[in-house]
Amino acid sequence: MSHPMKSKIFVLTLILGCLLMFNPVGLDMFLPAVPNIARGLDTTSNQIMNSMSSLFFGNAIGRLVLGPLSDRYGRKPIILLTLIIFTCSAFASSLASSIEFFIFFRFIQGFSIAGGHVFSLSVARDLFEKEKLGKIIANATAIMGLAGIVFPVLGGQMMQFMPWQSIFWVMSIFGLTVFSFVIISYKETIKQKNPQAVNPRFLLQNWFVIITDPVFLRYALCSTFVSAGFFAYVTVSPTVLSEIFGISALDYGLSFAFLALSFVISNLIAGQLITRIGQSRLLGMGGAMAVFGGGMMLGLSVMGIDRPFSIIIPTAIYFFAIGWIVPQSNALALQPFEYLAGTASALLGFISMVVSAFMGFLLSLAVHDDATYLAFAMLISSLASFLIYFLLIRKILK
Repeated sequence: MSHPMKSKIFVLTLILGCLLMFNPVGLDMFLPAVPNIARGLDTTSNQIMNSMSSLFFGNAIGRLVLGPLSDRYGRKPIILLTLIIFTCSAFASSLASSIEFFIFFRFIQGFSIAGGHVFSLSVARDLFEKEKLGKIIANATAIMGLAGIVFPVLGGQMMQFMPWQSIFWVMSIFGLTVFSFVIISYKETIKQKNPQAVNPRFLLQNWFVIITDPVFLRYALCSTFVSAGFFAYVTVSPTVLSEIFGISALDYGLSFAFLALSFVISNLIAGQLITRIGQSRLLGMGGAMAVFGGGMMLGLSVMGIDRPFSIIIPTAIYFFAIGWIVPQSNALALQPFEYLAGTASALLGFISMVVSAFMGFLLSLAVHDDATYLAFAMLISSLASFLIYFLLIRKILK
């Protein structure tokens, strides 16, 4: 590969990584601040959990809308519009004076955060296929994981000295920075714009074609269920670790950085292994690890071992497994849709976020005195994902 081509792929990987960073910036940095926000808005942590479900629902709707818009008008203008929405909604969240307004602005921010996932997959699918597609997504996801190390620690550190609103000021600065980077460095990648992409009748037809495609469905569900376990953790862990086990905001941020490091290492290893052992074995080993992580947490909770390590160590195993499952499942789900990549990635994300939002809502109804409900959620999610792999995917990918 020539040096100019390597440079272009490097810049593209950075752009995809920045888009995927929407999630760690908009969610992971927020997590250490949950108790502070609850006190600042004079509400409960369960209400803050509802704000996360609101963000997930906004994310789901955003994926349905932004994918087709990028197919119709091109990736670049819709990426820039989404960055503007992200920046403004983050700043508006810092001005919220009640939990109701806060939930609303987080819904809007969730809508914009959806763009990170949709656009990164769509842009990658515009340019690559099969193993190359899986490799660049894995590398971009590793960049997201690095952000997942930095931003939770930053959020925890900020909560030691600054008001909770400062979290959202940093989000706004991030949005403006990525906006400038995309304007300067990104050239349109869509090969052919689809003038019918936002036509309601055409959309319904495309959604039907995609959702009834057995290839898409099996990989989408494999990714969706294991991701639901991740979102269960980010919904419940601030309450269990900070309020029940009493760890500080900084320690929570450090613990989440450790989990993100596990995810980064997983993606880096996946990028090297995929061309050697293939996607099927990678998915299978990842699925088994996720089940092991969820089962370990439940076992420790049932035995009454209620310590931070009894949550963090099993979750690190689970996060490592996600790095082997989600990028590959997502890439394989989009493989049949060269000219509907934006719509397909949007529908993929919509399914995942609706399931995760529903999971978060159910968990917000429970009283969390320990990690039992969280462990059940992660174990059930990982089992569902592994069963889909074992029954529907394993033989096809051989």
